[in-house]
Amino acid sequence: MFTYRQQREIFHFLFLERLLKISDPRAFVLKGGANLRFFFTSPRYSEDMDLDVLAGAVGTLRKNGYRILHDPAFVRALATYGIAELIVGDPAKAKHTASTQRFRARLVTVAGESYPTKVEFARRAATGESVVETIRPSIAEGYRRLSFPCRHYSATAACQQKMLALANRRQVQARDAFDLYILWLGGHAEPGLAGSLNSPQRDRATETLLAFTYADYAGQVLDYLEPDQRERFAGKARWDEIVEQALALVDAAPPRPSSGEAEP
Repeated sequence: MFTYRQQREIFHFLFLERLLKISDPRAFVLKGGANLRFFFTSPRYSEDMDLDVLAGAVGTLRKNGYRILHDPAFVRALATYGIAELIVGDPAKAKHTASTQRFRARLVTVAGESYPTKVEFARRAATGESVVETIRPSIAEGYRRLSFPCRHYSATAACQQKMLALANRRQVQARDAFDLYILWLGGHAEPGLAGSLNSPQRDRATETLLAFTYADYAGQVLDYLEPDQRERFAGKARWDEIVEQALALVDAAPPRPSSGEAEP
């Protein structure tokens, strides 16, 4: 049996696999939680999958995305994982602009439960170094699939993006602190090497981290972990450790000029 967290993930995995087969794989960069899951051993499952688009027309991606979602073979593959029905969001109501494209769907399980998810593409310049690597075999093997290469943001870029998110995101998320902590645990976020922040960004990131509560963490992180990992990361003491380490990374980030702030 697969959990609803895993069912969302296999939806993302299969969508990405098909996208890279029918499109130019050099045009997409995987980011966010899926990047950390697929390449950096993060235990946190993502509700959605996010990518940056480096090239290609809006219309072409729109066509290819719905081609995947409506492909009977794709739907049959999902059924292997207990997903009885895929309800695709109305294309007429979906956002497909020069800056953002979203493909929304609901996964209906054999038990009749329904879970939302989406694949979102941002059309802007790459936000850091990206590399082409094969998705962790342990991820693929868990779903009895073969792994495949995918362009994704490097650990350094992911750290920088997470710190900028703490400084600039309109709706701050405790998961940004957790993701930084996971990168640090994996040896990918040494103090002073995790990216740079200017003084205002450093102050905002610090304020954000100190404003988070354990309730924020429980709802935005622990609910997205499987039970064994939830036990490992639960508790106020562990949350305090996560915040302390994130603060240390933010404080150690090399300074840079205040002009031209990057967006998360």
